[in-house]
Amino acid sequence: MFTVRDIYDLAIRIEENGERFYRQAMGEVSSPRLKKLLQWNADEEVEHREFFKEKKNALRDPQDMEDELAEQMSGFVLRDAVSDHAFSLEDVDFSRIADERELIRKAIGFEEDSITFYEIIGSFITDPVTLEEIENIKAEEKKHITLLEDLLE
Repeated sequence: MFTVRDIYDLAIRIEENGERFYRQAMGEVSSPRLKKLLQWNADEEVEHREFFKEKKNALRDPQDMEDELAEQMSGFVLRDAVSDHAFSLEDVDFSRIADERELIRKAIGFEEDSITFYEIIGSFITDPVTLEEIENIKAEEKKHITLLEDLLE
């Protein structure tokens, strides 16, 4: 069963994967505009990661939080949701990406997966400040999608 610390660890991993994806993608594109957007997205992922690290480090009594969350998460709902490989981006082979449009579509898919993950973890978090921050991060992820979609047009 997952604990609240595990959830924060998963969120941190998603942000690290996103940062790595965007930084690697920067080396694969020629468009200065796209490089700048990918750099911005990578920097945003770093900010999100730091937020989740702070939240993890600020947990009040770890055992109380873990017990509360474990009760809420019976049924393996979160385990099933995060087992999807799309969250890890491990399958992205940049040598097989045909063009910048395909790269942008992959980035959009990653952002959509991130939003889905944050919606899932948001349903297990009761702290209103953390929930508000998760909503803010989701809004930023949606902004990333809009900017990426603009490049496709």
